[in-house]
Amino acid sequence: MKKLLKGAALAACLLACLLLTACVVPPDDDLTGGVIDSEYQDVAPRISPTPTPSPTPYRSETKTPEPTVDWNSMWDNTPTPTIQPGQYPQATDGSISIGRVTPGAVTTTRAATTTRAATTTKAAATTPAATSLKLGSTGSEVRRLQTRLKELGYYKGSVDGDFGEGTETAVKAFQERNGLTVDGKAGAYTLEKLYSSDARRASSSPTATPRRTATPTPRATAVPDTDVYLEVGSTGSKVRVLQNRLIELGWLDGEADGSYGEATAWAVMAFQKKHGLWEDGKAGPDTLTLLYSTRAASSSSPVASVGVTLREGDSSDAVRAMQKRLKTLGYLSGSADGAYGTATKAAVIAFQTANGLTADGKAGMTTLNVLYSDDAKSADSLSGSGNGADSSTGVVVNGYTTLREGDEGDAVKKLQRALKNRGYYSGSIDGVYGTSTVAAVTAFQQRNGLTADGKAGPSTQTVLYGGDALDADTETLRPGDSGIDVRNMQYTLYELGYYDGTVDGVYGDTTQDAVRAFQIRNGVTPVDGIAGKKTLSVLYSSKAIAAQAAVTEYQTLRKGDRGNSVVEMQDSLQQLGYLYDVTGYYDDATVEAVKNFQRRNGLEVDGAAGQETLRVLYSSSPVPAY
Repeated sequence: MKKLLKGAALAACLLACLLLTACVVPPDDDLTGGVIDSEYQDVAPRISPTPTPSPTPYRSETKTPEPTVDWNSMWDNTPTPTIQPGQYPQATDGSISIGRVTPGAVTTTRAATTTRAATTTKAAATTPAATSLKLGSTGSEVRRLQTRLKELGYYKGSVDGDFGEGTETAVKAFQERNGLTVDGKAGAYTLEKLYSSDARRASSSPTATPRRTATPTPRATAVPDTDVYLEVGSTGSKVRVLQNRLIELGWLDGEADGSYGEATAWAVMAFQKKHGLWEDGKAGPDTLTLLYSTRAASSSSPVASVGVTLREGDSSDAVRAMQKRLKTLGYLSGSADGAYGTATKAAVIAFQTANGLTADGKAGMTTLNVLYSDDAKSADSLSGSGNGADSSTGVVVNGYTTLREGDEGDAVKKLQRALKNRGYYSGSIDGVYGTSTVAAVTAFQQRNGLTADGKAGPSTQTVLYGGDALDADTETLRPGDSGIDVRNMQYTLYELGYYDGTVDGVYGDTTQDAVRAFQIRNGVTPVDGIAGKKTLSVLYSSKAIAAQAAVTEYQTLRKGDRGNSVVEMQDSLQQLGYLYDVTGYYDDATVEAVKNFQRRNGLEVDGAAGQETLRVLYSSSPVPAY
């Protein structure tokens, strides 16, 4: 029994020794190897072991006041708390880091991380909700977005809470600079980066940043500068941005070349007119601000083109814009159909000749800039008679000079022969430019979209002797024609009460007036006094309306009206050179055309087509636009 008691006492002593041994705290390097957790090695270097002092009571960490959040230095200025000798660092969640820091140890990383986490939490609270802001968005979040973009140097517009084109461009520039998807939408990723402290400013030095794959954007990512004045002669990136915006909205066609020429000024002027701005063709702050905003109106067809050369065979909106300008200046009388044909080439040659340019029939940068300038010479300016550049005496292009009534010689014989081969001339080849030759030339010009003045100038001859001239419509009767067909038409018009002249088979002015009156009464377009297939078909049908049944007074037409009456009026205005397109709708363009017609014909200028305006318009002697 004594032996058992001694054995038990010995075992108890051994157990007590073991317990005492377990209570001894080993040196720091025995527990951690002198290294703080690996995830913090970039901040807290290896700590050299130092003599371990006597254990001190555990003290709670002293809190460092949280710094104020600043956009530009959210992380960099955050003070890092230091750990006093003998103090165990403690995270905000109550967990104690392994080990014990000796006197003089460096700043504890985990504590610094805790402070940063708190700072980040506060910063996140100031970041707007991660909703997607995009073109057309409005409100306070857009205003905050614009303010932040402005702080970083990407946005220079007004902070108005309207996500317009300028804001979209600024967002794209920020995304490009910060390696985000460049789509112009401020989504969760973009907003998170934008409101972070490491958001890169617009003026920062570029570094290689991986970029997400995105659909290429055709517009420049630079923020449009509206606080500038751009005008003819200006060059550079700001002009290119302006041109790209005009092209995007449909006011300009071609490729932006960064050169502010007359063509660009012409497009700017059209944009200004549309928005009620001062029409000077100069892009100042007011024009640019509106141009880059969501309120900027688009155009269905461009008014000018840049950066391209137009030539025969082309077909585009740029050609249509050029044709409209040539029609305004009196060089082209055909329709602006966007097809660069022989007639258009001839008109370009006439314009180039009249304005001292190389007459090659190609519309390059020089030709287009002169064409859209205020100094462009119209066809009227050359001869002084309103007959156009094609009729000017002494103008020689491609070896052709102007032939007119009264001329004689081999050149006239050549002209008569060509007209006869194409079905326009039925007289003798006598080399005398008489009334029958004038009528044949006029018919040829009308059929081929040329200025119908009866004079064979360089443009007319270029088309006539070319391979693309249109032959005469043998089923059409026109002024200058004669014969049994004309006689039959005159008799029918007489029976219906439209013709009161002699039924002599000669298509003169009286016959033309009768045909025009018939076309108006019977709704046949175009109202041109030429008896084509459509006119003759109605004339000889049982549905032909007689003149006796015609209403003696015209219905007044005004802006907003639609229908056949508007079509008839527009067609007459187009034939006289006042209007480009026949739409059947009395729009702003029609109002301007009516006003111009009223001015040229000595009528009251009010833009409404009343009794007197329509009477003069449909008469035999209205004054044309040129």
